Parts: sequence; C-alpha cells; structure tokens
Amino acid sequence: MKTLLLYSLFVFLMVNVLFAQDPITIKLTEKEGLPDVEFYDIVEDTNGFIWLAADKGLYRFDGKEYVSYSNKEKRGLSVFGLKFDNQNQLWCNNISGQFFYLKDNKLELFLDLKNELKGELAEFVFLDNKLFVFSTTVIFSVDLKTKERKKIVLPVMSKFPIIRALHKSNDKIYFTGDNLVFTISKSNEIKVLNCKTKIYGSNVFPKFFKYQDEFYLLLYNNILNENLFFKIQENNFVEIPFPKELKNNRIITVSENKDDLWLCTSNGVVIVEKSNKDFVLKDVFFKNDFITKSIVDKNETVWISTLNNGVFIIPSLQIKSYKNVVDNEVISTVEKISATKLIIGTTKGNLFILDLITAKKDKIEIKNNRKISALLFLKNQNTLLISTEGVGYSYHLKSKKIITLENLNNAKDLQQIGRSSMVVYAGFDRATILKFKNSKLTKVKDLNYSRTYRSFLENENREIFVSYVDNLMVYDSVFNAKILKFNDKSITAKDICQATNKIVWIATFSEGILGYKNNKFVKKLDLTNGLKSNIIQEIKCDGNDLWIVTDKGIQIFDSNTDVFKSTLINNTTTVGNIKGLIVNDKSILFVSQESILEIEKDITFKSYVPKEIYIKDITINEKDTLVQTNYSLPYDKNRIKIAFHVNGYYPEDELLFEYRLLGLNEDWILLDRNLNFVNFTSLPSKEYIFEIRAKSSNGTKYISEKISFQINQPYWKKWWFVLSIVLVAFGLIIFFYRNKLAVKEKEKELALKNAKFENELAILKLENLKSQMNPHFIFNALNSIQEYIVLNQKNLASSYLAKFADLIRAYLDHSSKGYISLREEIECLNIYLELEKLRFEDKFTYKIISLESNEDVKIPTMLIQPYVENAIKHGLLHKKTDRVLEIFFEILKEEQMLKCIVLDNGVGRNKAAQLRNNKHQSFATKANQNRLELLNFGKEIKIGVTIEDLANENKEPIGTKVILLIPILK
Repeated sequence: MKTLLLYSLFVFLMVNVLFAQDPITIKLTEKEGLPDVEFYDIVEDTNGFIWLAADKGLYRFDGKEYVSYSNKEKRGLSVFGLKFDNQNQLWCNNISGQFFYLKDNKLELFLDLKNELKGELAEFVFLDNKLFVFSTTVIFSVDLKTKERKKIVLPVMSKFPIIRALHKSNDKIYFTGDNLVFTISKSNEIKVLNCKTKIYGSNVFPKFFKYQDEFYLLLYNNILNENLFFKIQENNFVEIPFPKELKNNRIITVSENKDDLWLCTSNGVVIVEKSNKDFVLKDVFFKNDFITKSIVDKNETVWISTLNNGVFIIPSLQIKSYKNVVDNEVISTVEKISATKLIIGTTKGNLFILDLITAKKDKIEIKNNRKISALLFLKNQNTLLISTEGVGYSYHLKSKKIITLENLNNAKDLQQIGRSSMVVYAGFDRATILKFKNSKLTKVKDLNYSRTYRSFLENENREIFVSYVDNLMVYDSVFNAKILKFNDKSITAKDICQATNKIVWIATFSEGILGYKNNKFVKKLDLTNGLKSNIIQEIKCDGNDLWIVTDKGIQIFDSNTDVFKSTLINNTTTVGNIKGLIVNDKSILFVSQESILEIEKDITFKSYVPKEIYIKDITINEKDTLVQTNYSLPYDKNRIKIAFHVNGYYPEDELLFEYRLLGLNEDWILLDRNLNFVNFTSLPSKEYIFEIRAKSSNGTKYISEKISFQINQPYWKKWWFVLSIVLVAFGLIIFFYRNKLAVKEKEKELALKNAKFENELAILKLENLKSQMNPHFIFNALNSIQEYIVLNQKNLASSYLAKFADLIRAYLDHSSKGYISLREEIECLNIYLELEKLRFEDKFTYKIISLESNEDVKIPTMLIQPYVENAIKHGLLHKKTDRVLEIFFEILKEEQMLKCIVLDNGVGRNKAAQLRNNKHQSFATKANQNRLELLNFGKEIKIGVTIEDLANENKEPIGTKVILLIPILK
C-alpha cells in the first residue's frame, strides 16, 4: 500500500506555552472558611497553633477552625509582625503605632506610639527583657516590665539617617543607617561596623539574612526593580551572584529550610542551594502569587501565606503537581519519550509534547478531532504510533513526518514485543500481532476476536499476556494460547506488569492483585492483607516495588518483603482518574485526566507526630460547659459529649484516636477516621475517667489526655436518704400500730358510750313516756270519762275513751322507735290537745299549722309534746279564761331544717315559777333537756331550742314562745 505523507493534515506548532509546576498543595481560601485572603505574616506557637496576621485582623488556626482576636482600643483591623518574646508570648503591631501581646488568650494593648511613628509601620524585635522598635527615622527601647521608654540616638553625621534592615542574631540587633551597619546590645550599646553598603537611599531596601552560619545582605532597588546580593566577609561586603530568577524579583522574606534557602517574593517562592560555593536555583513554585512568608511546622509541613490568594499547605516538597497541562481538555492517554519528556493525547484529538524541566508544552495540532485512544513510542525507530477513534498514524520525532496507518484505529492498548518491530494491538473487537517496518504496518496474526483491555510482554519466557473481556490468556513465542484461571474462576485483568524478581502482577477489576510466577499464582493482595481498595486504576513495577493506584489513594508494595510501605496520598481528588503511570530513575509520574503528579522515589515518608491532644468542647445535656479536668454532676446530667482535637495539619487517615471510659469499660475503642468527638448517653451514677489518645497511622507512640467526672446518685439512692426512709418507715409502723391500738381503745370506749347512751336514751324515753302519762293527766282524763258516764252522755264518754286509748297506744308504739314522721307527731298532738281541751271545758283553744307535705320528714320521737305540755301546764293552766295555744311547722329547704314554733298566751315563765314556789323544775322539761344532749352527741348539725318570753308594751308577760330547729331526716 502506498504511503501517504499527510503534511496538510498535521501541523506541528512550537508554542512555548508554560504549565504550572508546583508542589502538591492544600489551599485554604474563604471557601474553606479562611476569614481573609490577604495575609502579611504567619507563625506557629509551641502548642501547634498557626497564627495569621491578616488584613482583617489576628487569627488563630488549629487545623480545623479559626478564632479571631482583637482589642477594644485597637485602631483599624490589620495587624503585622508576628513575633514571640522570651516568655513565648505572641506579639503584633499595626500601622497606627499600637503594640499588642497575647495574655490569657486575650489580646492586650502594651504600647501606643501613635504620635511618635505617625502612621509608619514599624519593625520590632525582643532582646533580653526589652522591646526594640524601629522606624525609618527613630529607634526606641522599651522595658517589658516597667514600660520605661528610651530613644536611641545613632552616632552618625546625617541628621535624619534612614534606618532599615532590622535583624536579630547572636544576642545582637543588626540594622542599617544610611550606608552604615550598626549593632545594638542588651545594654543599648551601639556600635558601627567597619563596612558600608554599596548603595543606599529612600528607594533602596536592605535586608540581612543568614544561611549556613554565614551573614548576607540583600539590597533591593525599588526604582530599578533589581536585587544585589552581598556576603559579609571580614567587615567587607563581597558581591556574589544569585540565580537570575531573583535579579528582578522583589523579595519579601528570607528563611533557611534545612540545606536550602527559601526566598518569598512577589512572584512565588524561589528555592536556592549551594553547589561548589555557588548559589544555584533548585526550584520555583507559585509563580503567580505574591508570597509574604513561609514556615515549617513541627511535622515539617510547609505553610505559605500570600498577599492575595489565602494560605497554602505543602505536605511534602517531594510530591509535585503539574497543572494546566491541557486547557479545557481531558487527557486520554500518555506515553514516555524520555525521563523528562512525555507525549499526551486528549479526548479532542490533540497531541502535546511536555518538557518537565522547562515546563514548556509543544503542541502537535491534528485536524482530526477524534479521541486519541493509545500511543506507543518505538525508541529504536524514533517513531510514535498514534491510535485515534477514527484513524491510525505514525509520527517521526525527528523528521516530524505523519503517515496514515491501517489496522491501528481505536486501540485500547499498544505493546511492543521486546525491541522488535512487532506490536501487540489490543482493540475493541480483537487482539492482533502487527509489524511496523519501513513506515508500514502489516498484520502478522490475529490472536483472538474479542474485546481486549490490556496486553503485556513477559521478559523471562517472552510470553504475551492479553486481557480479554471474559478471560486472561497467555501466548508463547509461537502464539500458542492458554487460559489463566484463579481458583477455577476466569480472570479479567485491568493492568499487568512484572517485577525484577520475575513475578507478574495482574490487577483485576474487583478481586485485588494477583502475583503469577513459574506458571502458578504465588500471591494475592486484597483488603485482608493491606490493600486499601480492590478497585485498581493502574499498577506499575519499579524493580521489586509495585506501585498501586486505587480509588483510595497510592500505595507501594515491596514484593521481596511482602510489606506495604507508607501511604503517600490518601485524598483521591488529588490523584484523580489515572490515565498512566510512568517510572523514571528518580521519580514516578501519575497522569490523570487534567494534571500530572510526580513523586520522588527517595521520598522521605513523613511521620506525623501529634504533640498534644486537647479537650476542645464538653457538652452536658446538649449545653456547652466550661472545659475543666474534674466534674461533679447531678444524676440527671448524664448525657455527655466530649470533643477533642490535635492542633496542626494532618492528612486524612493519618491520625488514629482511641478512647475508653474507666468505670464503664476498660478496653480501648478505636474511633472512625476523621471523627473527633465521643457521645455518652444515659450514664448511670458512678465515678468515671475519660481517656482519649492519638497517634499517627504509622507510629507507635501515643499522646493522651483525660478528664474525670462524678455523676452523683439521686438523693433517694444516697445512704442518708435510705436511712431516713427506713427510720420513717419504722416510725410509721410504730405510729400505725399505736394508732391501731388507740382506735381499738376508742372503739371500746365508743361502744361503752353508745351502750350507755342507748341505756340513757331508753331511760329518757321511759321518762318522757312517764311525763306524757303523768297521773294528773290520766286522772283528769278518767274523771272526765266518768262524768260523761254519770251524766248519761254515752257518746261523748265513748269518744273520749277512744281518743284516750288511741293516745296511750300511740305513746307506747312511739316509745319503741327512734324517729317518727311529722304526720304521726301532729296526729298525737291533735289527740292530746283535744283531751286537754275537754278537761278545760271549752276554756282552751288550739291550732296546728303545717303548710307542706310532711310524710317524708322524720323527727326524733317524744320531742315536741313535752314543750306543748309545759305550755299548757305552766302557762295556760294558771289563766282562767281565753287560753290559746298555737303550733306552727315550717320546712326550711336551703338549711334542710324543720322549724317548729310552740306559742301560748299564758302567764309566762316568771309567774309560773312563782306559782310553783320554785320547788322543782318540771320533770318533762328536765328529761327533754337530757335527751337533747344525747341526740346532739356526735352530730355536726344539732337540734336547737330557743325559748322567748313575750311581753306587751308595758312589759307585762303575755305568753311564751318556744322555737325548735330540727335537722330533716328522710
């Protein structure tokens, strides 16, 4: 087939596009809670807190949260110049001339030099127990104890020298005054050194720094934007060359980090090192950022503060990230040309040659916009084979010729067989052996017609491994095939590589990684023996080290010792979807869809050692409380949440926390990763000690913290309460027993009283009956009957006798009852009064008035008749004519009482008493009084009797009125 050179379709463009080449970084911005983006200074204190001097104020960062510090007398927001004094107290100042220090977690104002500094931002430093303040025109020393302030005068000829370049070293303060160099000692003694700067002035900014125990001076010319570097040697300034990247770059701060010199500039961080006494460039990163300062924390993590882009955290300088490799595109495949050059293909059909040293990107623009699916560099022919979804090509790197090739489109993988011209083509529908020679590609043999994922050439036996959609097959040198199975199951391989010890490692889709050697499987890596995930993206062998990329991060397995080395990266978003692994002599490259990650092979596996664990918050019954070491809590405050924290930056999965609650469980309990609190609910009353400890994932040393708390018993479970209850119960039992005995005694007494009462009541009834049936009455009644008989008035005698008999029968019948109806009482009264009227021979009249029904009203027997008898016997008897007796009955419904009024017009009680000669009280009256007392005994509502003497206007007696109030019984 005729070869066609397609110069018209491919244009090679050398574009000199630079891509970013920075260490892998965690960036803190306002989106992640950073309170500002403009930072002037950054320091770490002895407790691991990171302090930030920002445009909006002073902040403390513990690795999770930010705390703001301010003072009510502070003018403005911005603070600068974070420094620690001899007592490790943090200090800062502002443009308004105020100097603050941190005491008891509060920002206190120490000094205000508003009038002296006049809006100039001063520098300050501590020497012994003094604070030295430097402006461009004046120097003050301030005693930290007494606040005594002294102005230091320079011994120079110039009236207004320009003071700059404050630097403390070896218990001395170095600075410049015009072109002279001065030192100040603890005693404020000033000395002038025997050397002068080359240039000076208002536009020249000197800066001292030390590197490897040698003293240097930097002079920055603001007008020329130029730096000059000098070494101070025997009181002379010897100009020395520095890398060109620093010549026209404003340097903000200089610091020494191990063997390197770090210079924070307005255009990134520049790292230089000494090589044969010369300063050479080692690295430059963050070129687009204004860097104000860099520090290294206790775990050797680098923190970078910027003027416009927040804060950067660099976990390791040995892990680099190449960003902006492709703009708005996705990398689909990658191939290594040399240790420093790569070719990457994109989903839009573009090809780029990357120079990792110069960070330059050369673009090969292909007019065909189909996805580049696979690349293979044939080193012995200096040719790149290109497979796209539409067409296959070859590209000669030197002549830059492009040739269209058949049988190369839509490859999943391309693998060279040794150093020969033969190639294994793994495609979407087949696996084929191809031969590339003289810019032509010919088919040698079709291995299998099935979807293929990956192919690999084994070095020892020259066997070809080909992974199909349903099987893993091995072909010998003459392409005889056999199917590999693991535990009688088919294998679907995603990637294959071979270690130096001849083990072929096979990454499966879901069963981990299998090790194959001498025609048998010898090892398996999965979740049970250290593999972080069975979902494998890529594997690559480097000697006997197996580099593994999973969805959980990057691991290294030493196939000689069968040990997993420390995890490098655990954040999968940093790694991304890997498109290829490239092994170099000193590093390994991980190519993702958008960027490239480079890890140095000799990387120092950092051990993150937590310094101190803090009890951060304690919540009791969902309410925050003050953190303290001991608590005494009531029984109902038994829901406790304890939050803890370790200051500083720690990668995910790096810290392990364990806790135990002595008093509940003595075993240590491992917490889930990234969980920084423990919650206890419904703790029983007891004494507890809570212990929390932490260590790094690859360390063995723990740090721990503990608090104790006592959940008190409820008062009803305390000994004094139980004893009180027992005593009270015992007392109640005694009281109950005594009370029961007293009740029985009272019952006996009451029974005796009732018996006595019944006896007395019976006697009184008899007495009443006796009074009602008194001899006079009976005698008079019988005489009247006799008289009627003698006078032959048989009807009257018979009527009288019948009434007398009815009355006697009623009295006898009522004497056996306790209560009778009102009707029965009125009937008896009628009979009695008729008999009395007969006795008085029509000289006596009476009337009984009852306006309501009286069937259901009950009254005690023999209660009203005695009062009627008394009215006749003592009131009406002594009156000769016009004898009148009236009896009224009325029911009081609201009071539930029966009101009875006995009214006579007799001679009155006083006259009756005189006529009786006061010999004795009426027998019936006395008996009735005693009976009333018995009837009222133990009753809430008692029978009431009222007797009124009636008189006329001349106070002459005209009768008696008796009123009875009787409770109604129904």
